[in-house]
Amino acid sequence: MPFKVEVGPPQIAIHHAQAVLITDTDGQVRWPSEKGLYFLDTRLISAWAVYANGELWDLLNGGAITADTARIHLTNRSFPTEDGAVPAQTLGFVIGRRLSGGMHEDLDITNHGRKHIRFNLEIAIRSDFADVFEVKQHRIVRRGRISTEWSEAHQRLSTVYRNQDFVRGVHIGTRHNHQHAAYANGRLSFEVSL
Repeated sequence: MPFKVEVGPPQIAIHHAQAVLITDTDGQVRWPSEKGLYFLDTRLISAWAVYANGELWDLLNGGAITADTARIHLTNRSFPTEDGAVPAQTLGFVIGRRLSGGMHEDLDITNHGRKHIRFNLEIAIRSDFADVFEVKQHRIVRRGRISTEWSEAHQRLSTVYRNQDFVRGVHIGTRHNHQHAAYANGRLSFEVSL
């Protein structure tokens, strides 16, 4: 008896305890989609994209390396800077992600060119706090209130959802105090100098 094998769209999925992260193969979460960071059936992050001076990165290779860890290797597209254009494939960018008591992300950038490069690394973030069943049905009903605050002193972005007595939140911050971030227009940005 023949059987039918169905393959879903390419994606990276990792999980730990009650947390699940589903991204595109390049590590991004594009909105609208069913992808994102879920905790206890609530989607905390519905979009996550990383840019170099406004340009997306190109995928070289990536995937889950354990159930709770993913590694994605990217390279840059050509982009302009104050010091001149950065040619495509000059930078190597590795995103290391791990789910364990939250999502931990290491961003490692290597300059393979001969010239010093300065640019802004930007992370665009969106949170909708949608219920997993609404996401799957593509019928997200807005309820409650979402508020976002940036603490310059603590270098922490906090987005909190409240609907009556139901509260969920996501807090994003830098691990290294020497790395100063700014937040504007829905994006965290860091000045990179390599």
